[in-house]
Amino acid sequence: MLQTQTAAVLERALRSTVAFPRTIPRPMREKIAEIITLEILFDQPYEIKDPERFIETFGAFYPILLTLRNSKPWPKLRKIAKKSKGAGIAGLKILLPLIYEILERFSESASISGAEYLKELDTGMNEILKQFEEILKETLLIWGNPGSAEFSGRNTQAIENFGGSALVNAVLEFMQKEGYQDLLERILEGLYQSISEFISEMEENLELFDTLALLFPQRNWSYSVKELKKEPFYVQLKMLKNYSAFFEKSPDLRKIVDFIGRREFDPPSDRIRLSPFGKNKIQSVRFSDSINNLLPMEAAKLLNPSLKKKFYADMLEGKLLSYQLLGKHYTGPPHIKPRGSMIVLVDTSGSMHGAPQTLAKSAVLAMAKRMLFQQRDIKVILFASTSQHLEIELSSRKKMSEKFLNFLLYTFGGGTDFNTALASGLKSLKEKDFQGADLLFITDGKSEVSDELVLARWEEAKKKYNAKVYSLIVGSSGAGGLSEISDYTYFVEIETDSEDSGGFVRLIEHTEQKIPASNEAGN
Repeated sequence: MLQTQTAAVLERALRSTVAFPRTIPRPMREKIAEIITLEILFDQPYEIKDPERFIETFGAFYPILLTLRNSKPWPKLRKIAKKSKGAGIAGLKILLPLIYEILERFSESASISGAEYLKELDTGMNEILKQFEEILKETLLIWGNPGSAEFSGRNTQAIENFGGSALVNAVLEFMQKEGYQDLLERILEGLYQSISEFISEMEENLELFDTLALLFPQRNWSYSVKELKKEPFYVQLKMLKNYSAFFEKSPDLRKIVDFIGRREFDPPSDRIRLSPFGKNKIQSVRFSDSINNLLPMEAAKLLNPSLKKKFYADMLEGKLLSYQLLGKHYTGPPHIKPRGSMIVLVDTSGSMHGAPQTLAKSAVLAMAKRMLFQQRDIKVILFASTSQHLEIELSSRKKMSEKFLNFLLYTFGGGTDFNTALASGLKSLKEKDFQGADLLFITDGKSEVSDELVLARWEEAKKKYNAKVYSLIVGSSGAGGLSEISDYTYFVEIETDSEDSGGFVRLIEHTEQKIPASNEAGN
């Protein structure tokens, strides 16, 4: 499977990088790229079972690979790739050309020789450098591309005869030199610097790139900070980073979003059986060696010195009288039923301006990222007064990503009308992409639901589509008109932290609507 995945990456994402014309033959460029891709992108160290055989094929690349593996940037680059495949591919696009250039740099046909490339080497280091140059020349020769006039007169048979043992001995002898590791570190300095700069940029902006990749899936992001600065929406990206940071430092808000966006365990009814793994029903009395479910008369033996010995003898023989407990238990492989789509209704009235606005945008951003990552549809409905209404859809049918980024810059203001918001949610619930969606209200609760017809229709829709309503109430002790229809209600407030950097969310209270016994029995 790894080989298939690696081949797909080389054929698609890295095709132009590998195909760029070089002195190194393309088959060798592909083999080197395969090894590096396995190491970086799939976190799978290439196993070299026979170093001599590996050297016969790859020559001077062998000590370079070992040096790269032991370098400081290497594990950091693998960590970046583990977090984001896109960033890992971007790193490979930087790394592979640098490796090819190092392998080609020291041939006589190259425009810059090793002596010019590495300044101020002492005599001993110069000798090791010359030996490394010879290894590179012979490596290129074995690959079918003689790098200098010195070897150009050799025929193919001579090259093949030289191939195995001579190159292996030369590489192993080079790696026995005392200063060879220092030389390779000097040679790889430029590579280390380029990769370290890339890692530094990714550590700071990786979440931003990943969010953009979710919002704009058709866009081929280069994972370059320069690209972000050139984009017309760089102000929106700054706000995106700020709201992401606010969410990350608010554990209570993360806990709420985790619960709302959870995936539920849904065992099929035909998989539920009476099983010894269930412990809520006495089935019978049996002999056993377990003391967990002893009959009281057996435990009473421990109080009598004579019967105590009898008790231990029965336990060793498995003859203690014990209850056999059974109960309903799910038997079979796990069956995970993913949650469906989500409709988020955000109160953008004037009372939500300031800290509540920051909380609302942070929660919506976190929810959108989660839904898009799980390939689930989400619609954001911004509501205030009856005339203030905007819908932003992020689904397989529509990708209104630009509007979503504009929402992060939107300043809240106006009145509050829950009736219009509920009607919009009800209308969206009937759409094909959002049938069965759950609803999340984010508001300060300072309004009422006065339209009884909307409430009645909403109760019907909840039953029909098995939808749930979550309400996130900001800075208020009441849910207003939402208390009648909410299944889960969270009351939160924003507290200023010691660094005065915008504060964090604190959960004050969580209430859950009690399901009537008749409905519960029906479920």
